[in-house]
Amino acid sequence: MELILIGFMGSGKTTVSQLLGQKYHLPVLDLDDEIVAQTGQSIPEIFAAGGEAHFRAIEHQVLAQVIDQPGILATGGGTPLREDNRALLKASHVPVVHLRATAAETKRRIGHDQNRPLAAKLDQTGLAKLKAARHAAYQACADFTIETNQLTPLEVAQAIEARLSLTVQP
Repeated sequence: MELILIGFMGSGKTTVSQLLGQKYHLPVLDLDDEIVAQTGQSIPEIFAAGGEAHFRAIEHQVLAQVIDQPGILATGGGTPLREDNRALLKASHVPVVHLRATAAETKRRIGHDQNRPLAAKLDQTGLAKLKAARHAAYQACADFTIETNQLTPLEVAQAIEARLSLTVQP
């Protein structure tokens, strides 16, 4: 990987990774999409069949498989929760960027998305509590954080570029 994006659901990881991938002609891997492709099940189906612990075990296996591939990786919102995942992210020796938005902005962005089993039934207060519980895990493996509340996805991508001094290679 050349860049890894982490953060709570709705922070912009997928959209920003796609923008950067297009600009720099790099493959983009979305960890949740890779999990779906490998299991043949949607994220809600995996959660329904085995619960969060089962999903997190699959997530770890897939992360270990893709972490050394070329490109940009957009992780799932809970990927950094496991210590072994944080270790993989830090051992990758590429920038790990934490995208962060407020709970209100997160709720606005994700609404009642049924593909997000942990958030589908949470109100803004529940989202805020879940985000707060995950904050230390994000900080433990992030090289830096970009606040995404007032930024468009393009502005977030530009902020990452500026921070990393990225340039387009011919």
